[in-house]
Amino acid sequence: MTESELKHAWKKLIIPFVIWIVILIISVLYNRLGSKKPVPQTVSLIASVYSLTLTFFYSVKIITFRKKLKQLNNN
Repeated sequence: MTESELKHAWKKLIIPFVIWIVILIISVLYNRLGSKKPVPQTVSLIASVYSLTLTFFYSVKIITFRKKLKQLNNN
């Protein structure tokens, strides 16, 4: 892989990961500090679970990409 391909691949992994982390933090804070009515609590809970799932998904992708890079460097 060339250096530009590596930068592009990292950018494709890091940007969504950071976005989902920010959404997770906002939804958790809104759940804890926001309105205590049932509908906003439910919406923020669903957003928290969804963003946690996608954050985990992207973290697994980042870990596998790092392992792949280490294998390419060793060969």
